[in-house]
Amino acid sequence: MFFIAEAYLYKDLYQLIVNNLTIWGGRYNPIIPVLRDGISEAYIDLIKHYDPDIIFYSSNVDLEMLKELRLFNPSKYVNLDDKPREENVSGVDTFFFLTEFENKAKVILPEKFLPSEDVLPTFYEMNYGLSDTPLHHQYEMSKNYVQILINREFADINKIIHVEKPINFAALSKYNINTRVLRNLEHANFGDFELVVARDESQIGDLLYYWNRGLYENKNVMYVTLEQLSILSKDKFFGGMLYDQKGEESIRVVSTSLEKGELEEVIANMLQPIAYHSNFRYYDISAFPYKVLDSNGLYERNFGESATSQTLISDTGLLHIPKLSFGGVPKFLALNYAVDIKISQDNARSQKAVLFPFTTQSMYIVKDVPGRVLRSRNLSVFVNSQRQQSDVFRVTIPAFSELVKQLIQRPVIYGESIDTKIIHVGPNDASNRLKAFISAFKGNLEEIYTYFSDKFWVDIFEELILSQAIAGDSLTFEEILNKALEMYEMQKLNFVDRKIGWFNVDNLKLGLKRTLTNLTEYQVFFKGFKLKCTNCSSSFWYHVNEVKDIISCRGCLEDFDLPVEPCFSYKLNDLIKNNIYATTKDRDGNLTVIRALSAFGHTARSFQYSPQLNLYDDFHSKKPFGDLDIVINDGGKFIIGEAKHDSKGFFEDDMKSLRSLVAVSAMIFPDKILLVASADDKNKLEKAEKSLLRLLKGSKFKPEVETMLLAKPDYWHIKSHRYFKY
Repeated sequence: MFFIAEAYLYKDLYQLIVNNLTIWGGRYNPIIPVLRDGISEAYIDLIKHYDPDIIFYSSNVDLEMLKELRLFNPSKYVNLDDKPREENVSGVDTFFFLTEFENKAKVILPEKFLPSEDVLPTFYEMNYGLSDTPLHHQYEMSKNYVQILINREFADINKIIHVEKPINFAALSKYNINTRVLRNLEHANFGDFELVVARDESQIGDLLYYWNRGLYENKNVMYVTLEQLSILSKDKFFGGMLYDQKGEESIRVVSTSLEKGELEEVIANMLQPIAYHSNFRYYDISAFPYKVLDSNGLYERNFGESATSQTLISDTGLLHIPKLSFGGVPKFLALNYAVDIKISQDNARSQKAVLFPFTTQSMYIVKDVPGRVLRSRNLSVFVNSQRQQSDVFRVTIPAFSELVKQLIQRPVIYGESIDTKIIHVGPNDASNRLKAFISAFKGNLEEIYTYFSDKFWVDIFEELILSQAIAGDSLTFEEILNKALEMYEMQKLNFVDRKIGWFNVDNLKLGLKRTLTNLTEYQVFFKGFKLKCTNCSSSFWYHVNEVKDIISCRGCLEDFDLPVEPCFSYKLNDLIKNNIYATTKDRDGNLTVIRALSAFGHTARSFQYSPQLNLYDDFHSKKPFGDLDIVINDGGKFIIGEAKHDSKGFFEDDMKSLRSLVAVSAMIFPDKILLVASADDKNKLEKAEKSLLRLLKGSKFKPEVETMLLAKPDYWHIKSHRYFKY
């Protein structure tokens, strides 16, 4: 994509357009005018649909303004006016498409340098790809085709184009594409042919219109100056050339530099006499750039390179580079193109996309090959046919715990890898407890979300945690059933006879047993027995693995016999306790983090998380300078945040946690900062959001800010399969 200032010279814009017309897909590279007060809203709406690999800009364009648009994630920003320029406009030469044609195809080539004083060469270069400078590779690549050499007289060129129908190399820049073609049903249709008439070779507005009109649906767009048209209109074959490009509708004659009356004179005096079964009409283009309906112009007729699928049996492997369906010769001309890569991982239940934050270093995944992260959060890598030594990429799909180190320590910011002051990240006690908690549920965030939004089970967990009895943190199935019956009575839900319906006590018993089985499999509850010593009358809970015919009392240490048919009692895992309460009175913030992760993860199509992280700026220090409670990759969006059980905690120590988030955000450029709370007193969570936005006001990079007040557990689930087997 190109951004040019108002002062950009006509000759430079012309050359930029011609360069784009010589490369595959180049016709769809937008050229955006930047005015003194910035980019118009209409052009902003247009460029939202594009995902450029490289952004070029002229010297008078404010680079920081482009970056702050936050619409792109290019591999680099390149100044068009630097000499020598860091990167040239390059790709795959359209002459490689000759392999798609039969040998009898005709190719127009210049026999020698065309006279610079002639006004027509630029017309043929712009609209037919006939360069006024002969290039060796063009002759070499077309030597097996019918070469038609044009001399400096230009005597029969219009006749040749109309009658012989040679290959139009400018048109090949639209050939075989997978790209964005914009739709506007009012002004731009697939069958439109527009003739753009410029007053003279100083009208940058006409050139820009000609170029960017090609981004919308159309059959053809042709550019001509008034002087060129006055010469061309004297040749009857020029009318045939226009006829060859028209659709079923009239040919629209448009201009930004000529008034309606002037264009109507052009139609009457220059075009209508050579109409050749064509009808010309003036069309008003003052509404351009047109409002974009969508970018599905190629949806029904997508004819670009096809996708290929490859399977890796592990997180590392070799990915074969797909070859282009065309070209291949000559070897001395490099092919530069991008290969877009979508990665998905199979698991027991589904196939899940692997998506990446914008700040991901693509070479961390696809080794030794430059690339970038697309707006879709997939990867794109850049292939150079002369530099690529092998026909495979080495691919490693890192665990998020590894990727997050790169995202925090060396993120890619505006195409460049930046070393932050964070030189090490590591877990803390809270994150180790959190990791173990989630592992107890076998990593199933959906299950965690369900159980900890269910008031019945949450109440049981809290009752067992807060119980002061020695064996009070365990329950029998009968006690659980009785609590359930009390709950249904409180909710005024009446059971029916099992012959009438599923909402009966027998089904409740079966459902609760199944759920209790799940909770023991997840090690939320341990199976055991609450046994009373026959010697000292003390009751203690014993794990099932500790129980034998003879029991050693934990109180008096005397042995006693195991009772006949003891009743199972289910003890809450201390790991669950320690993530909910720090003490018998004080809540632990871990459960807030866990519930926030489960709220994101139980529905996300692509979700990764890290337990809380300590951030270090000194290898020799054991004390971190900051930490992150929330570290998430949600569909490729990198989210960091802070979690508090009570929202008033955000204001402790002069908003230390909020200030730390702002400082870290300025280094690592997350997509979003998330503030999470389980309890909100006096709208403190909303006030924390406003405070964070104020702190971010002076930052160049402003991530999205979101708050999450976790819903209080409720009885929504009490008619579900977790309670009733039916």
